[in-house]
Amino acid sequence: MADVSLSMNLVEEITAKGVITAQDVSDLRQGVFKDSIVDKEEAEAVFHLDQACKTKDPSWTQFYVDALTDYFVWQAKPAGYVSEEQAQFLIDNIACDGRIDDASELELLLNVIHWAMSCPEDLSLFVLEAVREAVLSPKTAAFGFRGAPAVITAADVEIVRTLIYAGGSGGGFTVTRREADLMFDLNDASRPAKNAPGWQDLFVKAIANHLMFPRGAPEAAEAEEVLRRETWLKERGTVGRLFKEIGGSVASGDVPVGRSWHEVDVFGSTAAREEREREETQLRDALTREAIDEEEAKWLIGRIRLDGVLQPNEHALLKFLKDNAPNVHPLLDRLLAKAAI
Repeated sequence: MADVSLSMNLVEEITAKGVITAQDVSDLRQGVFKDSIVDKEEAEAVFHLDQACKTKDPSWTQFYVDALTDYFVWQAKPAGYVSEEQAQFLIDNIACDGRIDDASELELLLNVIHWAMSCPEDLSLFVLEAVREAVLSPKTAAFGFRGAPAVITAADVEIVRTLIYAGGSGGGFTVTRREADLMFDLNDASRPAKNAPGWQDLFVKAIANHLMFPRGAPEAAEAEEVLRRETWLKERGTVGRLFKEIGGSVASGDVPVGRSWHEVDVFGSTAAREEREREETQLRDALTREAIDEEEAKWLIGRIRLDGVLQPNEHALLKFLKDNAPNVHPLLDRLLAKAAI
């Protein structure tokens, strides 16, 4: 085959057809990754083709995620740190029609947040807002028809878990105030009895993380960043497993009970999974040391609302805080009494 480069002629030819074939994807991949660098012009071309062509070969999704993850994460300066400008560029192109439209766009966002060492908080909140839309209005949500309204599915649980605990999320491995507020918004909008079994545990641990975990995540050493880059290069051919491993069920909201993205290890190797387990252990250790101060207590009271009826998830949260926080501010005494804890 003749040497292929990502020229505007190639992009224009594909755009004119309105169809991306398997051969087109092969030509694009060869051109984009020929020099092992995805630059801004190439990223713009990939976004353009995704938006201009309604019919795409299944291989397009993997290329789309690979190329744009490389650009936003590994070509960033410094590598692994997504800037405010780059995050806005990504959001603007994903939401050029005002929303996340399909699984490939969702997969790209999750992949960037997962592999990056740091991302602006607006990036993870952008996806969390899409999850909230799916819960409130499933028939018109970005991911298509998802069943009954006001129900948090197992897929929603796994998306939220991935977002708020990703190293590249707004708070790193901690949960920010804006993320915690969105968690409460999701909980308030849902019907507890209908939610996926894993929602209560995620809600309780996420809010407790926000209230009790020391803020901030350590910056990655240069050697660690190089290792992450090498791991991604080895595994980027399996990026497309993100939704295939759960049978495309994120799009339908149907994830088999007992299976999670952690279990299928869609993002990486056993070493990556073990690293997540170490992070969870550190989180549990930190939770036993952090007190809840006055400002945090006031926020929690405002979110739970003393004049209302405690939801089961709110009751579980208060019990967790009572059992694990070394010191709870007296302002929470009334809430704890109401919960009979």
